[in-house]
Amino acid sequence: MSSSSRCSLYAELLANIRQISLVASLTSPSDASTRVAVAADGSTIELTHHGEVHKISLPAKIPLGSTLLPIDQRQNGTTALSWRLPLDGTVPQPHLSSDTPAWSATDFDVGVQVACRNCNTVVVEEGTVKVWKDLPSENWAEMMEFWHCHKPDHHHEDGHEHGHSRDEHFGKADEKSLAARGYGASSIISAQPGVGFVDLTTILFTERDCQNITYSNSAFEQGSLNRQDLPLTNNRSLNVFCSSCHSQLGFYVFRTAAVTLLKWQMSCKSASGSAPGITDCLAATIISTISRSASSKSLIMPINETESEVKQTVIYAWVLNANIVYSSSNGALGRPAIKLLYQKIPREEADKMLEAVTCEAQEINLPAIAIEKVVEHLDESNWLLPEKERVFREWRVGLLTR
Repeated sequence: MSSSSRCSLYAELLANIRQISLVASLTSPSDASTRVAVAADGSTIELTHHGEVHKISLPAKIPLGSTLLPIDQRQNGTTALSWRLPLDGTVPQPHLSSDTPAWSATDFDVGVQVACRNCNTVVVEEGTVKVWKDLPSENWAEMMEFWHCHKPDHHHEDGHEHGHSRDEHFGKADEKSLAARGYGASSIISAQPGVGFVDLTTILFTERDCQNITYSNSAFEQGSLNRQDLPLTNNRSLNVFCSSCHSQLGFYVFRTAAVTLLKWQMSCKSASGSAPGITDCLAATIISTISRSASSKSLIMPINETESEVKQTVIYAWVLNANIVYSSSNGALGRPAIKLLYQKIPREEADKMLEAVTCEAQEINLPAIAIEKVVEHLDESNWLLPEKERVFREWRVGLLTR
């Protein structure tokens, strides 16, 4: 039975104003049989309409236990009822504060095994990794270079003024000095034997630390166990597949000489006890992007596309609220999420947007198959929302679970 064929309840925690937004969607206009009651403990709502009973656990407690919620005269006889309910006590924030999904460097024990999540084939053998390290944010080199030039106790030298060209600003000697310190703009972090590097969405290893993987410029069938056997291309990376089940595990990136494995495709014992999914990783990436660029718009684009994939769909996302907790009588109870507007646009349109000087959107890259799963997740979440809140102009409204 679809959500539109029965009554439903949807509740959303509005932490900033210390309220809960509650919406009851009915299959027929409200009448004398319609009652919405708050449980004695203030944490559950019960909807009764034409003999049907539906319950929902609120994302936080309210101080209105054992009461009936009033139905406004303007809403009487309608199919959508809404309330703003005050919170009881402090706002539950701990599970909203983190912008990092499960699996950081501190979550892993030395020597832990890494395997394909789909078939459990070992990719990094137990005992291979001697140390785990967290990778810095994407703009670490630029920020370190800026700090070196503008640190508080540093006085500008002759000719070292704002607005000069790069060579005038630093000079070749300064650039070499920065590179020697490991944070020049040209510096990169390359894979190292026995080291597992971790960022928001991936885990990086050297090629020799990995096994049971197949490299390919395109599909698994065109791949090889030996990377050197593949023809040279202009691609910056190769696709990496599990040799057993043929699932795409990640990429081989030439610039960092690293096998870059996607977290949501891998299985690994960790202190957190949970393995991140694609939505967890994407949510963390979006929040990190907002923190870095102050832009709430993102273009989620496919990685390593081939000529046949150029017309693939891109997700254009616009974050409304990065920190919500919602509950729905259709199956979701107290889930933290990012509430956003989204639409699917052609690759060509996305490329034009990124090339425009006035573009506000930030580019986020994911494998094409991962983008398909994200679209499915957002479309499913759209049906959890009240009917009148599912669409805004040309946008759909979605909930990206954190």
